[in-house]
This record gives sequence, C-alpha cells and structure tokens, in this order.
Amino acid sequence: MSFAPVVVRDVSAGDEEEFVLLLEPLLPAAHRLALGLLRSRSDAEDAVQSAVLNAWRNFGHFRRDSDLKPWLLTIVANECRRQRRNRWWSVLKGEGFTGSAEKVPTAADPAITDLRRALYRLPHDQRLVVILRYYLDLSFEEIAQTAGISIKAAKSRTYRALERLRLSPEVSPDE
Repeated sequence: MSFAPVVVRDVSAGDEEEFVLLLEPLLPAAHRLALGLLRSRSDAEDAVQSAVLNAWRNFGHFRRDSDLKPWLLTIVANECRRQRRNRWWSVLKGEGFTGSAEKVPTAADPAITDLRRALYRLPHDQRLVVILRYYLDLSFEEIAQTAGISIKAAKSRTYRALERLRLSPEVSPDE
C-alpha cells in the first residue's frame, strides 16, 4: 500500500494578500462567535486574534477549493474552548471577578438576561451550535462543517440545546 505525499506549500507574500482578502469579510462572524462563547469583548478579541494567527500559520495546509468560513470558525471555537479550559479562567471569571475586562452589555429585559445566562450554562458543544445557528445564521451544513460533525448531528445538537433551554431554567454548568 502506498500513500500519496501530502503537499504543503510554503506561505509566501502572495499568500499573505490572498489570506487577508479571504479572511477580512469573515472577521465580524468570527468575533460574534467568540463573543457568544466567551461573554467578554476583550476575551473575544484575544481569541479571534489568536485564531487568526493560528489560521495564518496553517494557511499552507488549507485546501484552496474549500470554504474558508467553516475552517476559520472552527479555529475560533477551538481557541475559545482552550481559553475557557485555561485554569485561570475559572479563577478570574468564576468568583464574580469584575476586574477591568469589558463585559458584554446586558439587556434591560430580565427574560433576555435569563436566556443569556441559561445559554452560557449549556455544554460547549450545544452552546456552539446554538450560537452558530442563531447568532451567525449558519445553515446546518455550515454548522456541521464548523463543528466537524454530520448534518444530522448538527440538527440533533441544536434540537437538544433548544429543548434544554425550554425545559430547564437552571442548565447545569459547562465543563
């Protein structure tokens, strides 16, 4: 059995221009995803910046015939998850720390505040599909590509997350 060699192109100046042109229109969606997952503007900006750096480092591996949006959003979601798993996250965010981090403004409507609180308590995989579907208005096919799951699994996770939000005022904490 023989395997075809994997061709990895070196990143060049031409690639830099292509990368910027492809990436620039996707940055607002990447930021909205990070903001939805992390709840802090400064943390979201850090996550997007790290994700863009990782995307640039791996741009030589990106298949040019593929859609960049799911690829970038996957990197952003993984970076957000990495930040939340960082041991300092629970120290700084878990005990009511108000520090200098700029928080996302809360709505005056208590129902919206309760919904956001419940959304943030969903497990990461369910919160991710809800944010992708309803904050970014992605199709189930795009959600499946971004999350690395089947379309059926994307629909199922979204349905389970919505049921969990509808049925339980107190959603169990994430991670």
